[in-house]
Amino acid sequence: MRIPHHLSRSSTGRWSFVQRVPIDLQTVMGCRLIKRTLQTKDLAQAHVRAVVLGAGYARLFAQLKDQRVANLSKTDADLLIARLTSAENLQELTLNRTRQPDGTVTEQWQIDSPKDLKLYRQLMELEARGGATAQPRLPVAAYATFGASHLRHGSASAIETMTLGKARDAFLGTLKGSTLPKTFTIKKTAIESLVSFLGPKAKVHAITRSDLARWYQDMREKGASTPTLTNKQSYIGGKGGFFEWGMASGHYPRGDNPASDHVSYSRREKRARKKLGFKAYDRSRIQALFSPEALAKLSEPARWASLLGLYTGARASEVGQLLIKDVFEEDGIPCIRISDEGEHQKVKTEVSLRTVPLHPDLLKMGFLAWVQS
Repeated sequence: MRIPHHLSRSSTGRWSFVQRVPIDLQTVMGCRLIKRTLQTKDLAQAHVRAVVLGAGYARLFAQLKDQRVANLSKTDADLLIARLTSAENLQELTLNRTRQPDGTVTEQWQIDSPKDLKLYRQLMELEARGGATAQPRLPVAAYATFGASHLRHGSASAIETMTLGKARDAFLGTLKGSTLPKTFTIKKTAIESLVSFLGPKAKVHAITRSDLARWYQDMREKGASTPTLTNKQSYIGGKGGFFEWGMASGHYPRGDNPASDHVSYSRREKRARKKLGFKAYDRSRIQALFSPEALAKLSEPARWASLLGLYTGARASEVGQLLIKDVFEEDGIPCIRISDEGEHQKVKTEVSLRTVPLHPDLLKMGFLAWVQS
């Protein structure tokens, strides 16, 4: 096994963290190399602790550059690092590794708190940066066990590694048969775009927020508008999206969704959308659309469909798929049922399944008589 370049082992077997100081900060720090003991002889534990220290020093270097500090004593640097990587953040992640007869290595990470989960994500972030920083791995099936205090029944939640390409196929497989063709095509386009950017062999559990940020930025640089990006964000990071499926299926650790909260409308875009976007019809336009003269030009089925839409607020697709059996009485009240039980009947979401009482005006105009005829 190759040792990561940020780790060094002493003659006693203890591991130390090694960090090279950026050239432009060597004068400020008064050194070219930083070395700190990790107080462990276990390589896996040392790797995890080094992740936290590495993140802390990265923030320290960024602060020094932003504030243009002239010099910094070793004591001050140690205090800053202690604050950026406090002891409570250096809690151990228990790692148990076993090798199967077929050569597959199984890792079990003990994740008992949100802080543990954050540390696990930092490790995945480090490994995702490339071979220079992360040690090469054998085929791995990784598992993370969450403490009972963070699960309603205290049951173990497994994180099983899967390539992005295979996860795409599995995700799309769950959508077939339960998703409208148009919606399926849109979600398929979104996940295909992500797979094309990160590569089909990328590990789902190791995908980070930084990866998704680069994907969104790449699409924007190629001309994608904010509405397009927000739609992609909802299909990948929203409710019912790819990462929600990944968490539920055990291929991504539960917690922060890495694909959410990247894209939003700026104030200027919001003003433009309000000015040029959809505007509800005013009363005069509605009266013109549903005037007796306008309705008289429609066929009888189209006329009743228009009036049902007006009085119930139902979508055109919902009204258009009503069957005779969907007009019925409930507790003596005439109603229509918006359903997906009949052949070719579909609704947008489960919330769309509903029973709607018929307005007295529709009854006076003879809707029930027309249905019965």
